[in-house]
Amino acid sequence: MTSGTAASAVREQAPGEGLRARRRRQTRAELHTVTVRLAREHGLEHVTVEMISKEAGVSPRTFFNYFRTKETALFAWPGGLTEAEAEQFVSAPGRGPDAVLRDLGDVFATHVDEMQPGAGAFEDVLAVVEKVPSALGAFLAECDALERDLAGAIARRTGDAPDGQTVALLAGIAMTAVRNGLMRWARDKQHPDGPAASVRDSFTALRGLLAPAHTPEATTTGREA
Repeated sequence: MTSGTAASAVREQAPGEGLRARRRRQTRAELHTVTVRLAREHGLEHVTVEMISKEAGVSPRTFFNYFRTKETALFAWPGGLTEAEAEQFVSAPGRGPDAVLRDLGDVFATHVDEMQPGAGAFEDVLAVVEKVPSALGAFLAECDALERDLAGAIARRTGDAPDGQTVALLAGIAMTAVRNGLMRWARDKQHPDGPAASVRDSFTALRGLLAPAHTPEATTTGREA
């Protein structure tokens, strides 16, 4: 797997599981879309899980397989790593920050591409959050939970301590890169290739910042030379 990434490897090596994962992501995306629409139409405080489930054509039990609350259903991006993706990510070559961020960028860009969010969807979510501040707390809690899961996968791949600083920083900046890519695309609407490409660009820029030429040692050496 030279240019093969964790995302592509999962699809190639476990096609059945990859198909199930895509179907789950599609259901997750539909629940999110319905939640946002109903929240805009009725106000989030008047929307129930039963309403969302009925509109999406699933049972409330199925809803809770994807989201803990209606608030968390507002924020469906980015989805966490599936079990297959996590295993492939952990076993992929390269334990350094660049390899880790490269593969995470590909996985999250694939998730966004499969969900095909529209720029207007982000604006709708922000509009709901402005009216229901508690939704922001749910969003931050979701981000924290995803970041912790991500840290666990990163620790398994790098061999570092799960609660160590390096792992925490990698998980944190990966989440920041995803949010940056999505928000820049939603705000500027200038990326011709859509949100997934914007997320990839965000990770590419991040990897550039972490390249050896940007380290304090390299910069100092360059000045002394």
